[in-house]
Amino acid sequence: MKIQFCGAAKTVTGSCHYLENNKHKILIDCGMFQGFNDKEKNLLDFPFNPAEIEYVILTHAHIDHCGRLPLLLKRGFRGKIISTAATRDLTRILLADSAKVQKEDFERCERKGRQDCTPKMLYTEEEAEDVMYLFETYPYGTNVRLGEGLEIRMRDAGHILGSAIVEIWMENDHNRVRKIVFSGDLGQPGARIIKDPDFVREADYVIVESTYGNRLHKSKDETLMEFLSIIKEAQRSNGNLIVPTFAVERAQELLYELNLFVENKIVENLEVYFDSPLGSKATEIFRRYTELYDVDARRLLESGDEVFDFSGLNFIADFHDSKRLSAKNGIMIIAGSGMCTGGRVLYHLANNVGDANSHILFTGYQVKGTLGRAIVDGAPEVRINGKRYDVNIQVHTLGGFSAHSDQADLEYWLRGFGHYPKKVFTVHGDEEVIDLWSEYIRKNLMLETYVPELNEIVELD
Repeated sequence: MKIQFCGAAKTVTGSCHYLENNKHKILIDCGMFQGFNDKEKNLLDFPFNPAEIEYVILTHAHIDHCGRLPLLLKRGFRGKIISTAATRDLTRILLADSAKVQKEDFERCERKGRQDCTPKMLYTEEEAEDVMYLFETYPYGTNVRLGEGLEIRMRDAGHILGSAIVEIWMENDHNRVRKIVFSGDLGQPGARIIKDPDFVREADYVIVESTYGNRLHKSKDETLMEFLSIIKEAQRSNGNLIVPTFAVERAQELLYELNLFVENKIVENLEVYFDSPLGSKATEIFRRYTELYDVDARRLLESGDEVFDFSGLNFIADFHDSKRLSAKNGIMIIAGSGMCTGGRVLYHLANNVGDANSHILFTGYQVKGTLGRAIVDGAPEVRINGKRYDVNIQVHTLGGFSAHSDQADLEYWLRGFGHYPKKVFTVHGDEEVIDLWSEYIRKNLMLETYVPELNEIVELD
């Protein structure tokens, strides 16, 4: 039995893990590489034969976990994709949006007369939709037998709606059952909408994420107070507050908190423009799956409060209406993409990045090589859609909104294993963070750890 780390090895994106024994070949996730330096990896051949893969177990719908599924299909995959129902529904809109963005980038590239455009488009919207016919969905906690000597179960990862920790029971080459646990991306305990991550009590091998394995988040209360102060500061300066946001989970959490601010009159005269068609579609999916909400969110719903709506909130659909926002001051604009790699936020950034009275608020991780990371790192000027702009906008980051566990949360989750694993593999993090997190586990939990290289194959006994 072996595992191959085909993505998210010493990097944050491209999650894809190949697991094989003498009877079965499966994948856990098939995500897209993101960030300027990693995008070209999406064009490479998979280090396995897609036609031989029986199942893809999808932990959640973020593009860095599901974004190469249409490419896998194009290259021969004809198996099944296993996920929760919420993950399936979110994957549909995210893959369609990914294909749309690729098409727009391709057409922009062609207009500029470049000769290297054709391979940049990985798949079309039609090819993205074709993937959806391969899905089989199961609820959390259901044991699913996929074949002789192969069984899985999904647990709530508390990261985004429908996200899953994956437990896999698989026979090794000596017909002994081994349990392998993939954390997927683990959320913060105490998130406002979805439930806390489930604990898993035993495993032989654990593959755990590392995104924030070297730091601690601010408390939720501290984060909300800082969020409130940034809103009020922007109101005083009559500058715009630009919030690049991820369409799934982060956008809904922001709307949830803003609803509480407005409904409780903590903030007044706040004009908010939710300029994310994808985010609006995701919000509709959130409204379908209230059974996945945490107790606080369900209690608000039962009281009659519409948790994703409030006075002063405007949903922007038409791009012309989006462009008209350039004439306004003193407003909050929530727009994708969350790392400023595309989407409508680029237009708003171009209009505001040089204005010292305006503010930009990052509420999620910024991958190296993205425009968002450049701004967070203090770049004096940036390039947006081919034009250079001085950066005078006031920059804020709120780590407490992260949908990822921090070091303490990750440690707490790992300590939940009563039957300690033989080995812990650390993935999904910047290289220096993964190394630090791996060493931390060794010293503090006394567990054997391993940091895999990209495409490295490791034998499991």
